[in-house]
Amino acid sequence: MNDTQGYNGWSNYPTWAVNLWLANDEGLYNETRYRVGATMNEGRAAVADAIKGYVVDDLAPDLGASFAADLLGYALDEIDWNEIADAWLEV
Repeated sequence: MNDTQGYNGWSNYPTWAVNLWLANDEGLYNETRYRVGATMNEGRAAVADAIKGYVVDDLAPDLGASFAADLLGYALDEIDWNEIADAWLEV
C-alpha cells in the first residue's frame, strides 16, 4: 500500500522492508538492539552507520558481479538509514 509518505509511512519500500525484518525476526531484532545500544550515545549518525553495517556487511549476501547483485545494490542504496535509526532510538 503506497501513500504520500512513500511506503506504509516510510520513505520507500526498501527502508520499510529492512526495518520490518529487523523488528520482526527475533535474532535480527536482538542483534539490532545490541548494536543500537552500543552506539546510541554517539548519536543518530552512529546508530544509522551501525545498522547499515550490520545489514550490508553481515546480512546481505555477496552475489558477485550479477544481475541480482545490481538489484540488491540499488535497493540497499535507496534505504534511508537515518529513518531506521530514528525508529530504533524511539523504542
